[in-house]
Amino acid sequence: MLDKTDYDVLNVVALKKMVAADVVAGDTGMAAPDVESVLERLAGQGLVVVAAGAAFPSDDAEPALAAAAAHHYARVREDGELAPLVDRFETVNAQFLTTMSSWQQVDVGGRKVTNDHSDAEYDGKVIARLDKLVARLGPLLDALTAHDPRFAAYPRRFAAAMDGIDAGRHELVSSPTLDSVHNVWFEFHEDLLRTLGRERVE
Repeated sequence: MLDKTDYDVLNVVALKKMVAADVVAGDTGMAAPDVESVLERLAGQGLVVVAAGAAFPSDDAEPALAAAAAHHYARVREDGELAPLVDRFETVNAQFLTTMSSWQQVDVGGRKVTNDHSDAEYDGKVIARLDKLVARLGPLLDALTAHDPRFAAYPRRFAAAMDGIDAGRHELVSSPTLDSVHNVWFEFHEDLLRTLGRERVE
């Protein structure tokens, strides 16, 4: 059974698929040398592979995380006040997916074409919708953070991405290689499902 510290580190590795120790440290609030020690321990257990300064999850990582989450988050799963917030998240998540599609494509004469981001007014409306959707995660994130402080990383990361977007860095909407709103959202969704022992509903 993974202890909570090992779980927190392996969870970030699994969510990101490939990650450096300093990024894990930022997401978990741990010191980078401590993260490196945990990664060495996880590598010794065959749960991660560390190469070229990055950690990758092994095939055994997901089952180990699932078993540990059932233990560490038993109280979260029994929290009746959380259930309606999670149900509400599924609705908000569907709206988020639609909004991301609106960012990537625009309707021209009834056809979907790639958004070239030349229409600042259109993009501004999509960003405003994103901002509202992120804000709607607040109650759920607050409730989760009350159970486990590590969930406080998500509001911090969302705020950093939205601040960047407001400053003109529109790549922070959906870039797959940055801590974009899209990436933070998808990591949170995956993390939520693992925490609660649920399957993804598409």
